[in-house]
Amino acid sequence: MSGSTPAAGVSHATDADDDRPERTDARRAVTDPERSVFRRPGRADALDDERDTDDGRSNAFVETLRFVYRHSTALVPASVLWVLCSLPLVTVGPASLGVYSLVLSLRETGRVDRTRVVETVRGNLVPATLLGFLPVTFVGIASLYVVSGLATGLVGTALTAGALYAGLYVGVLLVPTFVSVAAGVDPKVALRESYVWLASSPVVGLQLLLVTAVLLVATLGLSVGFFLLFAGVTATYHVELLVRTVTGQEEPLPSFAATRR
Repeated sequence: MSGSTPAAGVSHATDADDDRPERTDARRAVTDPERSVFRRPGRADALDDERDTDDGRSNAFVETLRFVYRHSTALVPASVLWVLCSLPLVTVGPASLGVYSLVLSLRETGRVDRTRVVETVRGNLVPATLLGFLPVTFVGIASLYVVSGLATGLVGTALTAGALYAGLYVGVLLVPTFVSVAAGVDPKVALRESYVWLASSPVVGLQLLLVTAVLLVATLGLSVGFFLLFAGVTATYHVELLVRTVTGQEEPLPSFAATRR
C-alpha cells in the first residue's frame, strides 16, 4: 500500500500548496482534486479517457450495479431513510442531497462519512428545500388538473402538459445540481452550470430521465424494493453517469472540471 517514496510525498505536498491559490474564488469549496470522485486515484490517464467515451457511458449502469452490490449495507438504509424523510414532500431536496453526498463519500473513501453528509445537508438546507420542492409543485399542478377534470380543451391540455414538462425538466436539472453541491460547489454556481450543461447535453439529460423512470417502475414492481433500493441505486447511477460524461466535456460544469486539474 505504501508505494510512494518520501520525496514523492514532499513533491505531492508542494504541489498541493501551489494549487491552493487557484481555489480562492467561488469554487473554493470544491472537493480536493486528489480526493474527489471526479478524479479516480490510481488510474492511468488513458483509462480515464476511455471511461469518458460513449462506450464507457453505456456501461454506467453495469458499474452502478457493481457499486450497489459492494456497498449495499450502506445504500439500503440510505434508501429507507430517503423515503421516510421525503414523506413530507417539502423535504425531498435535502433528503436527495444527503443520498448524493453519501454516494460520493462511498466512492471517495469506501465508507460513509456521516459528518460530511450531515454538514452538506445542514449547510445547504434552505436552497435544497426550495429547489427540491419545485418539481413536486409542477407535477402536483399537472396531477391536480387531471384529477379535477380541468385537463380538457386546448387551454387545459396545454397547461397540464406545460406543468408536467416543467416538473420533469426541473427534476432532471436538479440531478447535476445536487451532485455538484454534494461535491462542495456553491448552490448558485451549481445551478447555473447545470443549466448550461443540460442545455448542451440534452441526450444525457434524457438518459437520466428515462433510466430514473425505469428504476422507479422496476422498484415499485418489487413492492418493498422501492423502499430498499430506489434512492440508493438511482443516486449511484446519476453520479456514475455524470462522472463519465461531465469530465469528458470541455465547457459544461467547469466546477466539476476543476476537480480533475
